[in-house]
Amino acid sequence: MMMNTAYILIPALPFAAFLIIALGSRWVGEASHRLAIPAVFASFILSVLACVDVYQNGARSIPLYTIIKSGSLTVEAGLYVDAITVLLLFLVTGVSSLVHVFSSRYMQADPRYARFFALIALFTSAMVMLVMGANLFMLFMFWEIMGLCSYLLISHWSRRPSACDAATKAFLVNGVADIGLAFGIYLTWATFGTLDIQAILSAAPNYADQTVNLLGWLGLEWQAPILPVIALLLFMGPIGKSAQIPLHVWLPFAMEAPTPVSALIHAATMVNAGVYLLIRMGPLYVLAPTIMTVVAIIGGVTALFAAVVALTAFDIKRILAYSTISQLGFMVLACGVGAYGAAIFHLLTHGAMKSFLFLSAGSALHNLGGTHHGEQAEHEGPSRTRVSRQQVPLYVGALIMALIPPIIIFWGPYEQLWVMSHLAQARVVFWILGLATVFFTAFYLFQGTMDIFTPSGRVDWSEGFRPGMMRPQLFSASLLLGLIPITAGLAVFRILIWSGFLEFIFPALPGATAASAKIPLADWSPASLIPGVGVAIAGWATAFYFHIFPAHPSAWWSERKKTFYVFLLNRGYFDEVYATLIVRPTLRVASWLWRVVDGGIDRAYMAAAGASAGMARTLWEGVDVWIIDRPANGLAAASLRMATGLSKFVTHNKSDEPLVTFVLLRLLVFVILLLVLAEQIEHYFLG
Repeated sequence: MMMNTAYILIPALPFAAFLIIALGSRWVGEASHRLAIPAVFASFILSVLACVDVYQNGARSIPLYTIIKSGSLTVEAGLYVDAITVLLLFLVTGVSSLVHVFSSRYMQADPRYARFFALIALFTSAMVMLVMGANLFMLFMFWEIMGLCSYLLISHWSRRPSACDAATKAFLVNGVADIGLAFGIYLTWATFGTLDIQAILSAAPNYADQTVNLLGWLGLEWQAPILPVIALLLFMGPIGKSAQIPLHVWLPFAMEAPTPVSALIHAATMVNAGVYLLIRMGPLYVLAPTIMTVVAIIGGVTALFAAVVALTAFDIKRILAYSTISQLGFMVLACGVGAYGAAIFHLLTHGAMKSFLFLSAGSALHNLGGTHHGEQAEHEGPSRTRVSRQQVPLYVGALIMALIPPIIIFWGPYEQLWVMSHLAQARVVFWILGLATVFFTAFYLFQGTMDIFTPSGRVDWSEGFRPGMMRPQLFSASLLLGLIPITAGLAVFRILIWSGFLEFIFPALPGATAASAKIPLADWSPASLIPGVGVAIAGWATAFYFHIFPAHPSAWWSERKKTFYVFLLNRGYFDEVYATLIVRPTLRVASWLWRVVDGGIDRAYMAAAGASAGMARTLWEGVDVWIIDRPANGLAAASLRMATGLSKFVTHNKSDEPLVTFVLLRLLVFVILLLVLAEQIEHYFLG
């Protein structure tokens, strides 16, 4: 009973901090961090205790209460905690705690200081609940809340049009992906009769031969296996949330957010949610080998494409953004080939090191007088500076980040996790993709890191960056965040790697992957590391060569490979294609609807309103004022005060209010469709 309470407190504490800061802003103000930091850190301590409890006692299911009970649909609010859950909790709350500490100095004197801390506390709580939720309904609900938080945080500096545009792009792109996820959830309920994740995974093998009529709603016949259809629809969510091709376009522009938000999105929350969904639903994907092939291909192509595009980026935050896309591609590739153990470990190590790199880069740029909103990493010449304390953690972080993919994916024990027989012939292709991505990853990480410390003479004290931010605590927090994974990594590699780690997560892995986890570490030679590590060292050496000599790689490419370079410089023209085929036509249709349809409705409404004005006045004076308004005024006034308090934090300008309302309406529509549409899906598709 006591541990159940502890599990409930893990998401409840950050959420309580959000409510207190949001509702009590007048009294909390610049002391907001004094509430948020202890709350998130307490969640981290409880997450550590949860790791110990799961290690000793196994998985735990905690029912809470019934959310929906309508006909055959029953949705219970509950928590499910196993090895995968506690590892993600450890990452989310641990990184978030240090990001909160970092933010207390970084955001000092920001006019929306309290709002910022309220939102990152809510962001953390939403990710924790997404990981702990026992069913797909809770997962989708907090999936949407995270999308809202990301919009509000990316547009934190709302005076800059680029920040508002980036937030809008992130929200809309993820919204498109969420449509597929929502329909996947509808079809899942229509098939299994439940949204409980463990019940779905247990029953999935019984539905391997069942089919669905994809054109049943049109009265036509087209039968397809049900599990691959569900798996493909659910995969739409991770394509958007984890920034996979072709819906990756939002993440590089999300760097308009303050650096702590970038660290939180890239390391602890947002983008990890998609990979988590793939890992959690792994037993379902194992039963749909065709979709696993699709997952692997998208992950591999994304990893390589983002790594190559990063070579043309000179904003250090953009470099790290494409690095995140590439690393997420590695994780999705691992899920696609059945290497769920490798994907989990990669997710954990990448989260720790990426937050370390973001915070260290922000600290170094501020202390060196670099720009805050346009952190140029490109150098103007072969000037040299001595190695400083800002450089050391960045070089160490870049080294570890460059070595993570080859160690995890190409080391013998993890190679054994590539167990899916249907991908045996494609193994060479994935090896080539992986090794090429490792080379480019090492190249752009060291290129960006070395160029940060080459003085360019460009100093932009633009909005959002103040000399007051340059505090030793910035460096200390980033160094601490780096020392934790470095020290833990050494211990893990020495004691726990493979046998210990996979023994811990063994019960949560899909059957084929879990079976391969029994192979002992002694059966593998360290020589299997040579190809991956050798390619990483070659990438570093190439970056060092171009750094030493005046000719920058971009100059070399622009002269000899101009077409390819311009293609990469424009990020593959994805944005231009979307603007031409989707954005502009949609805006034209919307403009026509507003002028013709909405205008006609307005004119008809005004005519009807004028005709009924007399009757309306009589009803208002005789019924509305005396019978309805007076009893409701007290309750309305109290509700208005609470709503106004929340609005100051959730919507800091008027343009945000419709979007917040839209998100709430979207969740309401999701519930209504779950009640209505799922029955229709069962009727038309499953017959």
